[in-house]
Amino acid sequence: MKNKIQKAYFVSTLILLFVAPGISQENNLRIARIGGDSVECGVYLSGYREFLKIDLYDFAQEVWVKAFDDCPESSEKMYVDGVTIYRKFLETAPDGPAREGLIDTLMLIYDRRMEYFGGEGNVLGRKGRDLLTFRSDDIDQVRKAYEMLEKSIELQGDKSQESVMLLFISAGIMLNNNQLIDDSKVLDDYLLVIGIIEPLEKRSSRWKKTRETIDEIIVKEDILNCETLDLYYEPQFEQNRTNKAYLETVIKLYGVSACNRSDIYLAASENLYEIEPGPESAHNLGILFITRNDNEKAASYLKEAVKGENIDTETRAQWYYELALVSLANKDYCESMEYAREAISLKSNFGAVYIVLGDAFIGSRDKLGDDFQQRTAYWAAADMYSKAASLDPSVAEEARQRLTDNAGQYPSSEDVFFRDIKVGDPFRVGGCINEDTSVRSRD
Repeated sequence: MKNKIQKAYFVSTLILLFVAPGISQENNLRIARIGGDSVECGVYLSGYREFLKIDLYDFAQEVWVKAFDDCPESSEKMYVDGVTIYRKFLETAPDGPAREGLIDTLMLIYDRRMEYFGGEGNVLGRKGRDLLTFRSDDIDQVRKAYEMLEKSIELQGDKSQESVMLLFISAGIMLNNNQLIDDSKVLDDYLLVIGIIEPLEKRSSRWKKTRETIDEIIVKEDILNCETLDLYYEPQFEQNRTNKAYLETVIKLYGVSACNRSDIYLAASENLYEIEPGPESAHNLGILFITRNDNEKAASYLKEAVKGENIDTETRAQWYYELALVSLANKDYCESMEYAREAISLKSNFGAVYIVLGDAFIGSRDKLGDDFQQRTAYWAAADMYSKAASLDPSVAEEARQRLTDNAGQYPSSEDVFFRDIKVGDPFRVGGCINEDTSVRSRD
């Protein structure tokens, strides 16, 4: 009993020494207006703050409790400081009733702050964050925290804190893992958060990082798997097939989830292209149809893509190369040559394009006439493979292998002799190949 009296006396003395002289008339008047003893409230408020300045949290808490109980409307900062004090205690508090009491008080601080000062959206986010931090091992408390975070985001919108959004998604996944909410609800939550973040990404890199982190969490938990996405979007697709924002969301989500073989993803991509055609979307559709082995449609979209304006040279060369490849697969050899030559005109050291060009020469050989004429296509192709090997180390091995494989298809020396030409002579290969080369024989 004596110790308690001494401690109380010491605290009171410290308050008087540190605080009483600094209580302003303005503070007295403000407290008087809201009720309560102005001197006492002023002493409490200034007192605990002085203790906080010198990290005397125990003393600060004793005085703070008096302000909390007797002067609830005196200062919103009092509630912010209360959170700081009780978080400090919780850092070292062992498990047990005392720790649970600290957490309960922390939650009460948030409730009182909302009662007297409003700001529900902001305060609920902070309350949910702390509840999740200190009681994440209790799934019922996780659910309460999740509901607080959800309401906070709905109220705050684009003023929500990044941490609140991240914890909201994390809490939802915890509930999903415990079968308390289904995949569709987690997907709804994800779309809610991403819908807020996307416009903010342009303002600050921190939002981009937040988006990336949330995407990583969702992908890691396999929430955005193809089956879940199909089940979620299929029932609503028809009524939204002309909704640009909706289609863009579908395409992004399926893209993040590597579900670009889905029929819904394909339909969304084509519908978006009809609404807003452009080279990028045409190219994406071309690649999409390549993955589905529909080279005819792939070629039609890639042809639209290469016509686009404001495309940098490197990208246009790549797109022409892809179009040459697709045309080669479609056995449209003359078109393949045309597109390959366009790519080379834009990027002269594009080795892979020379290989495609050589392959197209060989593919078109049956249009050149008799057997000897057809075999001359291999000479022109050899020139392209040689260029590829010399210009682009990344394809040199592949190009040299083609040279070796196809050398056996050259005409025989006897056939060359009977054409009244000899090895090394210049020769023009006809048809759409239309290339100058030199005579070779296989023996």
